[in-house]
Amino acid sequence: MNLDKYSIESSENNICFYFTSIGRKGSIKKLIKFQAMKKLNYFNLSFGDITVNDKIDDKKITDNGDSQKVLATVANAVIKFTDIYPDARIVIVASSPERTRLYRIGISNNLNEINKEFTLLGLLNNKWEDFEPGRDYKAFLAKRK
Repeated sequence: MNLDKYSIESSENNICFYFTSIGRKGSIKKLIKFQAMKKLNYFNLSFGDITVNDKIDDKKITDNGDSQKVLATVANAVIKFTDIYPDARIVIVASSPERTRLYRIGISNNLNEINKEFTLLGLLNNKWEDFEPGRDYKAFLAKRK
């Protein structure tokens, strides 16, 4: 995707990706982490500000004025992660309904580009279905084509 994004650094095993959001509230360090789930090849995508303990705060509202660039950076991390782990299925569950809506809008606005490289599903009524813009999904699942 040709969206403006931050450069990212990855951990040695390419499970964690780090970048810095730069905006009206200054420089804020961010972390994207892919955590293995119980089901084989399923990974939960965690994302947020880095806390003092090097943990992820996924509830904090940064409001740094760069949300589109941040979301494009997260998408870039998913691409890099699936370059290394092509069979991975990435599960994305937002920490609030507002963030779920933000993710859905970001996905919808870039769906043509996303569909070139990924199969994308949305969770609705406890069932995964092909992603359709405007549907009120509770979670998202991406798999590299």
